[in-house]
Amino acid sequence: MSDRLLKFWRDWRGLLVFFAVMILFRSAVADWNQVPSGSMKPGILDGDRIVVDKLAWDLRVPFTTVRVADWADPARGDVVTFDNPVDGRLFIKRVVAVPGDRVEWNRNRLMINGEAAGYAPLDDGEIGALPIEDTGRHRFYRESVLGTTRVVMLDGRPGAQDPHEVILSRLLGPPTRNCERYVGRAAGAASLAKAICRCADLGACSTFPAFTVPEGKYWMMGDNRDNSSDSRVIGFVDRRSIYGRAHAVAFSVDTENYYRPRFGRFFTGLQ
Repeated sequence: MSDRLLKFWRDWRGLLVFFAVMILFRSAVADWNQVPSGSMKPGILDGDRIVVDKLAWDLRVPFTTVRVADWADPARGDVVTFDNPVDGRLFIKRVVAVPGDRVEWNRNRLMINGEAAGYAPLDDGEIGALPIEDTGRHRFYRESVLGTTRVVMLDGRPGAQDPHEVILSRLLGPPTRNCERYVGRAAGAASLAKAICRCADLGACSTFPAFTVPEGKYWMMGDNRDNSSDSRVIGFVDRRSIYGRAHAVAFSVDTENYYRPRFGRFFTGLQ
């Protein structure tokens, strides 16, 4: 038996070592993750395979969340991958607010630390260049705040009344038993309990009370603001749960068209 194992090792050791190094590399240095949904449209599409830099902020023991060394933290505007605190699935979202930030969200308008975000509509040429087909069903804005800028997609106009707003004000007074299921997702911020309940029960949440992001936590949002299960639903994201910064699109397939390759997105940077 030992002779057989020794022969196997001699014949296959190069390949085995290669696989071991690759697994360790993907765990601690860089990885590529598939995007399963359209929550980051229009910049990232479902079917994109994203290269993730796991050395952007720290070095971890492979296959763990234990940090050996750290030299930076995620910043506002970074697109990151993380384990969401509700069910542990790997998510990709944008960091909108960092620890200590005061956040207000009113009718799809963002304000951070007292500075209101600007929303500049994209012109027809810019919209036509976006990598999505159903542009006529949405509105596209360049959202800018505190030195960060990104293109976001909305069903309506920032500042417009949420069609659920009147219904919510009538149906949701003090937190109900149904809301209590979601209090834990607010990571201790009692003022968010009702907002998270609203999001979980009635879709995207366009308005909720102002709050301050706790130490060691981050507030994540998808660029597709009306179709994203982000911190409005899952609550704050712990620093330890953030694995790396999304760097580029390695390759992409159209999941709704027989997985046809989107060659134009191969090896492209994230805008």
